[in-house]
Amino acid sequence: MKELDNLMQFDHVIRVHPDGTISEPSGIYGPEGIEMETLDDDAGSIMEPYRTAYAEAVARQGWQLMRGYSGQYGTKGTDYIMHTSEYIGGRIERDIRETPGLYVAITIERDDGQAAGWAVAYREDDE
Repeated sequence: MKELDNLMQFDHVIRVHPDGTISEPSGIYGPEGIEMETLDDDAGSIMEPYRTAYAEAVARQGWQLMRGYSGQYGTKGTDYIMHTSEYIGGRIERDIRETPGLYVAITIERDDGQAAGWAVAYREDDE
């Protein structure tokens, strides 16, 4: 079985079927054109209102961000931003494989162009 971390390259949507198989649909795209807003005077920190605004922008495109999978110190268990050192494995991989739908790993970039991390977006499948 191929690991999801290898299948789920950034912006590459996968489909998890009810029987657990995975396919790569064509013509389906993940959330696009969203930047994580930050304040210049807070050294690029991502404050909660900006995290909320980002998640809402993703939701307006029909996707939901998976939360609670980051192992980074200081996360509250409800955050969706994964550190660049994390990968799709363990519990997040198990949950994706067990829940039919569409999934995509997306990079999160701050409004200054710097990487803020990444996330996994999910949406129900119409198929």
